Amino acid sequence: MVLSPSPESRIPEGGNRGPIITYMTVEQTFWSLHATLRTKESTSRSSNATIGSPENSGTAEIGFLYDNTPRAEHQHRSPRHEGACRISVTGLNPRAAAGHYYTSRFTAGDMDFTLINRSTDYCTFAEAQAADPEHTTS
Repeated sequence: MVLSPSPESRIPEGGNRGPIITYMTVEQTFWSLHATLRTKESTSRSSNATIGSPENSGTAEIGFLYDNTPRAEHQHRSPRHEGACRISVTGLNPRAAAGHYYTSRFTAGDMDFTLINRSTDYCTFAEAQAADPEHTTS
């Protein structure tokens, strides 16, 4: 997945203006939906997630609120924050998705997803990146 912050985002000095390589894991059960997004600098975990589908559209929308916790080495310029995002997918077996995000730090941007695999066994950014043939050397 690639995050592309908006040029109007208030990104602190030394912050990453993108594009930002990220990996998202979405886990769904009959009772719950949970998303985890990982970058080199932080991890975001959903605190509230929903799925909606406009009637007869063939598209599903996943929306969630999240808490982001940066690694300790980045917290001086990238404090913990909250955000929201909405992601759209089409079809029964989607291989790609698109969406947008907003944060409590007054940053916003677009998200473009490409399916790597359906595993949820990644605990770190490095583990997910190792499974991504396109970005293994980044």
